[in-house]
Amino acid sequence: MKYMKYLQSYFAKLFPPYYKYPVLVFLFFEFVYSAFVLAISEAYYKSAALILPIAYRIFDDTVKKNKPGFDWSPEEKYILEVYKVQMLFLWVISAIGVILCIFVMIPQFFDFNDKRGNPSHLCLVRKKLAWVMFFIVAVYILVLGIAVFWAWTDGGAAAKHFHTHFDGAEKEEIFITELEEAFDCTSDDDQEVAEVTMCWEKVNKTFISHTWLDILFFVYISGHILVFLSLPCFNRQIFKEDDDFINSVDSKLLDAEDQIKIGKH
Repeated sequence: MKYMKYLQSYFAKLFPPYYKYPVLVFLFFEFVYSAFVLAISEAYYKSAALILPIAYRIFDDTVKKNKPGFDWSPEEKYILEVYKVQMLFLWVISAIGVILCIFVMIPQFFDFNDKRGNPSHLCLVRKKLAWVMFFIVAVYILVLGIAVFWAWTDGGAAAKHFHTHFDGAEKEEIFITELEEAFDCTSDDDQEVAEVTMCWEKVNKTFISHTWLDILFFVYISGHILVFLSLPCFNRQIFKEDDDFINSVDSKLLDAEDQIKIGKH
């Protein structure tokens, strides 16, 4: 029976209304994860936006030269364009998430009163508003999950696809110069076509790898599950306020005085 009551209490604390502590714990994780995704997606989108226009011209030029074994079609270009959209989608959604986390987190540092004017330790006194904020955050998490899953399903195929074509293409000096200007890098002037240069190092890191996609996906799944299931542990008044302590002491003293008076009578 006690076990059932514990489970009921546990599941009841999974959802609003919340004390400020579970909200801060959850939003801290969400903020860190969203900021991490934001940094990665922004960097890879900008790199792709720089390299792909140049790479397309390199691939088209190689096709014109009829290099044996080199194929380049609109369908293959579409794969790389989808990758760029995936990174842009992650960038925009994670940026919204960072702003949302800050917006929801700020009220947790203020004290609220309930309808009777009594101090409340709940992060949002009005239950309807608490549920509205809950669903807003839940929708963001769902959309972010869709963006992460969409990028993860690619499995790094876009990176392999790009490097296969880039390594097999014939790179004229004019294209190498464009790469140097785009990435602000230098190459070995003694070689007509530099195979190992600073630019090549940056080109190799242009597309997100399968490893990073796995990390983003599994941290999203495991992190959200663990943090959400831990909410009941924080959904209470962890730190007792001084005023509450004083009031509780005063009430105990008053009760003791009443008992003494009753004993005398």
